[in-house]
Amino acid sequence: MTVPRPRLEVGPGAGSLRTRAALGLASCHARLTGGRVRVPVLKALDRLLPAGPLPRVRAHLAPGVDVELDPAGALARASVIAAGYEHGEVEAVADAVRPGGLFLDVGANIGWFTLMVATHRPAGEVWAFEPLPATADRLAANVRRAGRGNVRVVRAAAGHVGGEASFTSTMDDAFAHRASGDGPSVVCAVTTVDAEWDRAGQPRVDAVKVDVEGAEPDVLRGAEHVLHRDHPVLLVETPDAAAVAAVEAVLTPQGYRRRERAGLLPYNSLFRFAGTG
Repeated sequence: MTVPRPRLEVGPGAGSLRTRAALGLASCHARLTGGRVRVPVLKALDRLLPAGPLPRVRAHLAPGVDVELDPAGALARASVIAAGYEHGEVEAVADAVRPGGLFLDVGANIGWFTLMVATHRPAGEVWAFEPLPATADRLAANVRRAGRGNVRVVRAAAGHVGGEASFTSTMDDAFAHRASGDGPSVVCAVTTVDAEWDRAGQPRVDAVKVDVEGAEPDVLRGAEHVLHRDHPVLLVETPDAAAVAAVEAVLTPQGYRRRERAGLLPYNSLFRFAGTG
Protein backbone atom coordinates (compact mmCIF):
# COMPACT_ATOMS: atom_id res chain seq x y z
CA MET A 1 0.00 0.00 0.00
CA THR A 2 1.47 3.31 -1.09
CA VAL A 3 1.72 6.17 1.40
CA PRO A 4 0.46 9.44 -0.14
CA ARG A 5 3.23 11.97 -0.59
CA PRO A 6 2.85 14.99 1.73
CA ARG A 7 2.08 18.46 0.43
CA LEU A 8 4.48 21.28 1.29
CA GLU A 9 3.43 24.92 1.53
CA VAL A 10 5.99 27.72 1.22
CA GLY A 11 5.13 31.00 2.90
CA PRO A 12 6.11 34.52 1.81
CA GLY A 13 9.46 36.06 2.54
CA ALA A 14 13.00 36.30 1.24
CA GLY A 15 13.79 33.44 -1.09
CA SER A 16 10.19 32.30 -1.44
CA LEU A 17 10.23 32.34 -5.27
CA ARG A 18 13.38 30.21 -5.41
CA THR A 19 12.02 27.87 -2.76
CA ARG A 20 8.72 27.42 -4.60
CA ALA A 21 10.58 26.83 -7.86
CA ALA A 22 12.73 24.14 -6.23
CA LEU A 23 9.66 22.52 -4.71
CA GLY A 24 7.83 22.53 -8.05
CA LEU A 25 10.79 20.89 -9.78
CA ALA A 26 11.13 18.40 -6.94
CA SER A 27 7.47 17.42 -7.29
CA CYS A 28 7.95 16.87 -11.03
CA HIS A 29 11.07 14.82 -10.31
CA ALA A 30 9.13 12.61 -7.88
CA ARG A 31 6.29 12.05 -10.36
CA LEU A 32 8.56 11.32 -13.33
CA THR A 33 10.74 8.83 -11.45
CA GLY A 34 7.97 7.14 -9.51
CA GLY A 35 9.55 8.34 -6.29
CA ARG A 36 13.00 7.01 -7.11
CA VAL A 37 15.79 9.24 -5.90
CA ARG A 38 18.28 10.89 -8.24
CA VAL A 39 20.97 12.34 -6.02
CA PRO A 40 22.40 14.71 -8.69
CA VAL A 41 18.92 16.22 -9.06
CA LEU A 42 18.63 16.70 -5.30
CA LYS A 43 22.02 18.42 -5.22
CA ALA A 44 21.03 20.74 -8.07
CA LEU A 45 17.78 21.66 -6.33
CA ASP A 46 19.63 22.33 -3.09
CA ARG A 47 21.84 24.82 -4.96
CA LEU A 48 18.70 26.52 -6.26
CA LEU A 49 17.47 27.18 -2.72
CA PRO A 50 18.58 30.27 -0.76
CA ALA A 51 21.90 29.73 1.00
CA GLY A 52 20.50 30.79 4.38
CA PRO A 53 17.21 30.06 6.12
CA LEU A 54 14.22 29.31 3.93
CA PRO A 55 10.91 31.12 4.17
CA ARG A 56 8.26 29.43 6.31
CA VAL A 57 7.67 25.81 5.25
CA ARG A 58 4.64 23.88 6.45
CA ALA A 59 4.22 20.18 5.69
CA HIS A 60 0.72 18.78 5.30
CA LEU A 61 1.45 15.13 6.03
CA ALA A 62 -2.19 14.03 5.81
CA PRO A 63 -5.61 15.66 6.19
CA GLY A 64 -5.53 17.48 9.51
CA VAL A 65 -1.89 16.59 10.19
CA ASP A 66 0.37 19.63 9.70
CA VAL A 67 3.93 20.24 10.87
CA GLU A 68 5.75 23.57 10.87
CA LEU A 69 9.40 23.08 9.86
CA ASP A 70 12.37 25.09 11.14
CA PRO A 71 13.30 27.34 8.17
CA ALA A 72 16.99 27.12 9.11
CA GLY A 73 16.96 23.36 9.69
CA ALA A 74 18.03 20.48 7.51
CA LEU A 75 14.57 18.90 7.62
CA ALA A 76 12.99 21.85 5.78
CA ARG A 77 15.64 21.83 3.02
CA ALA A 78 15.52 18.08 2.59
CA SER A 79 11.72 18.10 2.43
CA VAL A 80 11.64 20.80 -0.24
CA ILE A 81 14.24 19.29 -2.59
CA ALA A 82 12.70 15.82 -2.37
CA ALA A 83 9.03 16.91 -2.22
CA GLY A 84 8.73 15.06 1.06
CA TYR A 85 11.29 13.94 3.61
CA GLU A 86 12.77 10.46 2.92
CA HIS A 87 9.48 9.33 1.41
CA GLY A 88 10.81 6.03 0.10
CA GLU A 89 12.01 5.26 3.61
CA VAL A 90 8.61 6.17 5.09
CA GLU A 91 6.94 3.76 2.69
CA ALA A 92 9.44 0.99 3.51
CA VAL A 93 8.60 1.02 7.21
CA ALA A 94 4.88 1.71 6.70
CA ASP A 95 4.64 -1.29 4.36
CA ALA A 96 5.83 -3.53 7.21
CA VAL A 97 3.33 -2.33 9.84
CA ARG A 98 0.31 -4.60 10.11
CA PRO A 99 -2.82 -4.12 12.24
CA GLY A 100 -1.90 -4.49 15.88
CA GLY A 101 1.81 -4.11 15.15
CA LEU A 102 4.31 -1.59 16.48
CA PHE A 103 6.69 0.79 14.73
CA LEU A 104 9.65 2.07 16.75
CA ASP A 105 10.90 5.47 15.61
CA VAL A 106 14.29 5.77 17.33
CA GLY A 107 15.53 9.32 16.84
CA ALA A 108 12.07 10.68 16.09
CA ASN A 109 13.02 14.38 16.13
CA ILE A 110 9.80 16.39 15.62
CA GLY A 111 7.86 13.38 14.34
CA TRP A 112 7.88 13.19 10.55
CA PHE A 113 8.14 9.38 10.38
CA THR A 114 6.04 8.98 13.52
CA LEU A 115 3.12 11.01 12.19
CA MET A 116 3.26 9.60 8.67
CA VAL A 117 3.16 6.00 9.88
CA ALA A 118 0.68 6.64 12.72
CA THR A 119 -1.70 8.41 10.35
CA HIS A 120 -1.50 6.02 7.42
CA ARG A 121 -1.35 2.86 9.56
CA PRO A 122 -3.96 3.79 12.21
CA ALA A 123 -4.48 0.14 13.22
CA GLY A 124 -0.85 0.01 14.36
CA GLU A 125 1.02 1.80 17.13
CA VAL A 126 4.14 3.99 17.17
CA TRP A 127 6.72 4.58 19.89
CA ALA A 128 8.73 7.73 19.21
CA PHE A 129 12.07 7.91 21.04
CA GLU A 130 13.48 11.44 21.41
CA PRO A 131 15.89 12.39 24.23
CA LEU A 132 16.35 16.17 23.84
CA PRO A 133 13.75 17.94 26.01
CA ALA A 134 12.98 20.84 23.65
CA THR A 135 12.71 18.56 20.62
CA ALA A 136 10.61 16.04 22.53
CA ASP A 137 8.28 18.89 23.52
CA ARG A 138 7.80 19.81 19.85
CA LEU A 139 7.29 16.15 18.97
CA ALA A 140 4.64 15.72 21.67
CA ALA A 141 2.91 18.95 20.59
CA ASN A 142 2.81 17.77 16.96
CA VAL A 143 1.34 14.44 18.06
CA ARG A 144 -1.34 16.19 20.16
CA ARG A 145 -2.29 18.55 17.34
CA ALA A 146 -2.61 15.62 14.96
CA GLY A 147 -4.87 13.80 17.42
CA ARG A 148 -2.84 10.62 17.14
CA GLY A 149 -3.82 8.42 20.06
CA ASN A 150 -1.73 5.55 18.72
CA VAL A 151 1.59 7.31 19.43
CA ARG A 152 3.64 7.06 22.61
CA VAL A 153 6.46 9.57 23.04
CA VAL A 154 9.45 8.06 24.88
CA ARG A 155 11.51 10.93 26.29
CA ALA A 156 14.81 9.06 26.29
CA ALA A 157 17.59 7.94 24.02
CA ALA A 158 17.78 4.26 23.13
CA GLY A 159 21.12 2.57 23.67
CA HIS A 160 22.89 -0.63 24.66
CA VAL A 161 22.23 -0.15 28.39
CA GLY A 162 20.05 2.19 30.42
CA GLY A 163 21.27 5.19 32.37
CA GLU A 164 22.10 8.75 31.35
CA ALA A 165 24.17 10.39 28.61
CA SER A 166 25.16 13.91 27.62
CA PHE A 167 24.08 15.15 24.22
CA THR A 168 25.66 18.03 22.34
CA SER A 169 23.19 20.83 21.71
CA THR A 170 23.31 22.19 18.14
CA MET A 171 21.47 24.94 16.28
CA ASP A 172 19.74 22.20 14.27
CA ASP A 173 18.49 19.47 16.59
CA ALA A 174 18.28 17.07 13.65
CA PHE A 175 22.01 16.61 14.21
CA ALA A 176 22.14 16.33 18.01
CA HIS A 177 24.55 13.61 19.09
CA ARG A 178 26.30 12.10 22.09
CA ALA A 179 28.58 14.74 23.59
CA SER A 180 32.29 14.49 22.77
CA GLY A 181 33.42 17.11 25.29
CA ASP A 182 33.03 20.24 23.14
CA GLY A 183 30.13 22.67 23.10
CA PRO A 184 27.03 22.95 25.28
CA SER A 185 25.37 19.70 26.27
CA VAL A 186 22.27 18.39 28.01
CA VAL A 187 21.99 15.25 30.13
CA CYS A 188 19.23 12.90 28.94
CA ALA A 189 17.84 9.58 30.07
CA VAL A 190 18.91 6.45 28.18
CA THR A 191 16.82 3.29 27.96
CA THR A 192 16.95 0.21 25.76
CA VAL A 193 14.40 -0.97 23.23
CA ASP A 194 14.25 -4.34 25.00
CA ALA A 195 13.58 -2.71 28.39
CA GLU A 196 10.71 -0.59 27.04
CA TRP A 197 9.33 -3.61 25.20
CA ASP A 198 9.47 -5.79 28.32
CA ARG A 199 7.72 -3.14 30.43
CA ALA A 200 4.92 -2.89 27.86
CA GLY A 201 4.26 -6.63 27.83
CA GLN A 202 6.31 -7.48 24.71
CA PRO A 203 3.95 -6.30 21.95
CA ARG A 204 4.68 -7.40 18.38
CA VAL A 205 7.21 -5.10 16.66
CA ASP A 206 6.88 -4.90 12.86
CA ALA A 207 9.38 -2.16 11.94
CA VAL A 208 12.17 -0.11 13.49
CA LYS A 209 13.80 3.07 12.21
CA VAL A 210 17.13 4.07 13.77
CA ASP A 211 18.63 7.50 13.04
CA VAL A 212 20.79 8.55 15.98
CA GLU A 213 23.87 10.21 14.50
CA GLY A 214 26.34 7.35 14.79
CA ALA A 215 24.99 5.39 17.77
CA GLU A 216 22.94 3.00 15.64
CA PRO A 217 24.90 -0.16 16.63
CA ASP A 218 24.28 0.59 20.33
CA VAL A 219 20.54 0.91 19.72
CA LEU A 220 20.48 -2.43 17.90
CA ARG A 221 22.48 -4.17 20.64
CA GLY A 222 19.84 -2.99 23.09
CA ALA A 223 17.08 -4.47 20.91
CA GLU A 224 18.40 -8.01 20.52
CA HIS A 225 15.41 -9.68 22.20
CA VAL A 226 12.96 -7.80 19.96
CA LEU A 227 14.96 -8.69 16.85
CA HIS A 228 15.28 -12.34 17.89
CA ARG A 229 11.54 -12.82 18.48
CA ASP A 230 9.79 -10.56 15.97
CA HIS A 231 12.31 -10.07 13.13
CA PRO A 232 11.05 -6.55 12.32
CA VAL A 233 12.07 -4.70 9.17
CA LEU A 234 14.92 -2.32 10.02
CA LEU A 235 15.68 1.06 8.46
CA VAL A 236 19.07 2.28 9.70
CA GLU A 237 21.06 5.40 8.90
CA THR A 238 24.44 4.28 7.52
CA PRO A 239 26.19 7.31 6.00
CA ASP A 240 29.37 5.50 4.90
CA ALA A 241 30.97 2.07 4.48
CA ALA A 242 32.29 2.06 8.04
CA ALA A 243 28.79 2.65 9.40
CA VAL A 244 27.39 -0.16 7.24
CA ALA A 245 30.07 -2.53 8.53
CA ALA A 246 29.41 -1.56 12.17
CA VAL A 247 25.67 -2.17 11.79
CA GLU A 248 26.19 -5.44 9.91
CA ALA A 249 28.50 -6.67 12.69
CA VAL A 250 25.49 -6.48 15.03
CA LEU A 251 22.79 -7.67 12.64
CA THR A 252 24.43 -10.46 10.64
CA PRO A 253 24.66 -12.82 13.65
CA GLN A 254 20.95 -12.12 14.20
CA GLY A 255 20.15 -13.39 10.71
CA TYR A 256 19.63 -10.01 9.04
CA ARG A 257 20.82 -9.06 5.57
CA ARG A 258 20.93 -5.70 3.83
CA ARG A 259 18.32 -5.39 1.07
CA GLU A 260 17.99 -3.06 -1.90
CA ARG A 261 14.83 -1.02 -2.33
CA ALA A 262 14.20 1.60 -4.98
CA GLY A 263 13.71 5.13 -3.70
CA LEU A 264 15.97 5.02 -0.63
CA LEU A 265 18.65 7.64 -0.17
CA PRO A 266 22.22 6.28 -0.25
CA TYR A 267 22.89 7.02 3.42
CA ASN A 268 20.07 4.74 4.62
CA SER A 269 20.03 0.93 4.65
CA LEU A 270 17.13 -1.50 4.80
CA PHE A 271 17.66 -4.79 6.63
CA ARG A 272 15.39 -7.82 6.62
CA PHE A 273 15.58 -11.10 8.50
CA ALA A 274 16.88 -13.87 6.25
CA GLY A 275 17.30 -16.66 8.79
CA THR A 276 20.25 -17.91 10.78
CA GLY A 277 20.62 -21.26 9.10
